[in-house]
Amino acid sequence: MVCYTIMIVEVDKHCILSEFLLRSGQGGIPVCSLRKGCGKCYVKLLSGLWECNGKILAAPATVMPCCTRLRSCIGSIELPESSPRSPQIAVAWEGALPLPVQKDPVIAVDMGSTTIAGVRIEEGLCVKKAGILNRQCRFGEDIISRIEKSEKDFTALRNALLDSIEELLITLKCEDVKVIGVAGNTVMNCFLHGVTPVSIGVFPFRAPQLVFPERSDLFGGRRVVTVPSITGLLGGDIAGGIFMSELEDGELFLDLGTNCEMIFKTPGGLWGTSAAAGPAFEGSGITSGSRAATGAVDRYRGRGDFSVIGGGEAVSVCGSGLVDFLAAERKKGTLNAFGRFVSGASSFEIAPGVFVSESDIAELLKAKAAVGSAVQALEKYCSVPVKKLKLAGGFSRFLDLDSARRIGLLPAVETKVCGNLSLAGAAYAALKPSAVAEMAKNAEKIREIHLNDIPGFTEMFTKNLLLP
Repeated sequence: MVCYTIMIVEVDKHCILSEFLLRSGQGGIPVCSLRKGCGKCYVKLLSGLWECNGKILAAPATVMPCCTRLRSCIGSIELPESSPRSPQIAVAWEGALPLPVQKDPVIAVDMGSTTIAGVRIEEGLCVKKAGILNRQCRFGEDIISRIEKSEKDFTALRNALLDSIEELLITLKCEDVKVIGVAGNTVMNCFLHGVTPVSIGVFPFRAPQLVFPERSDLFGGRRVVTVPSITGLLGGDIAGGIFMSELEDGELFLDLGTNCEMIFKTPGGLWGTSAAAGPAFEGSGITSGSRAATGAVDRYRGRGDFSVIGGGEAVSVCGSGLVDFLAAERKKGTLNAFGRFVSGASSFEIAPGVFVSESDIAELLKAKAAVGSAVQALEKYCSVPVKKLKLAGGFSRFLDLDSARRIGLLPAVETKVCGNLSLAGAAYAALKPSAVAEMAKNAEKIREIHLNDIPGFTEMFTKNLLLP
């Protein structure tokens, strides 16, 4: 395997290698699902004495980093070129309010649960962008896991977030920057400001705080302006997106991600809800799944007809490729309505060495059912049909809309892909801090609906588990 770097690793004897890679700023292995022993990623041990799955192992050897720790004082490893450190980061925003123009540069940060993205803005334009994995991932892939662990490890979780942002700021050349705008879900906002998010993890999911003060004690004295949250489940990323998108009646704002948040504007007001889609469309828990990184299949039209990010050999498949797979193979009759292979096979090779199994499809169908049912339930509750969809989030920029509609993930209406409006909102707040009060005022107008309170939602979800 072709490799691009050799690192000298000096860690204490109790540190798992994958955790060290994240903690040290190396970014870890992006195709890693962060689930121990899943077998998706490997590193090569070049020198040193190691322990792998409880057994002492001398280099050279190839191992899973999540099961390996250094036992000698110094060891060296080799990371594969096919596993870059950072996933693709979508930073463009379309159809949003224009950014205020000012001479002094600012930095905007989108604090995602999995990925933290950032841009440097000069005179109203994005001049530099970057993204890294959120170091909190080692505490759990989903928000609920981190909330639970925060009861005992709050400081460690908060420091992981702060360290991630600090690394991002260095990458974005922050020496001459005086103001940083940040946006994130309510849990991330709480961690950033040192507020325990435990109450968000239990019904009725109340946030301990929604509006956060400006402060200058986090990143070298720079002013930090935070986009306010809406509720415990609808965060600053959504508040910023709504502010920047300027919804009209009949328009639905949908942020696609592990937790899909949506705001629907009707003549009767603004209504919000969230759907727990899970991380399947980010490639997590999928046999050959990965985030949108070099080597991932991002477009699929049939066996042998696919494209790969970076143009090299396929090593995994990301969310957009998985949506294409479901649409293409259902249309060809390879899959039945239940997501089973008509041939009786248990898996399907979409590219050399890249497989999708029936258990993978089951997870994907749950994710698409969660989103599709939430949209339908919101329409039913408001007695108003969705006329136009404004799609936000990094995943949406790589999604084939026709494929998404054909599998029932998105409604068949006019759709505008807006990109990372959370980041756009953070940039606007950094350039015009007074806008934060207006964002908070807008957030107060949104009425939250819990999907389980909508009659018939369970039946909608069950029906949407099928492929059309």
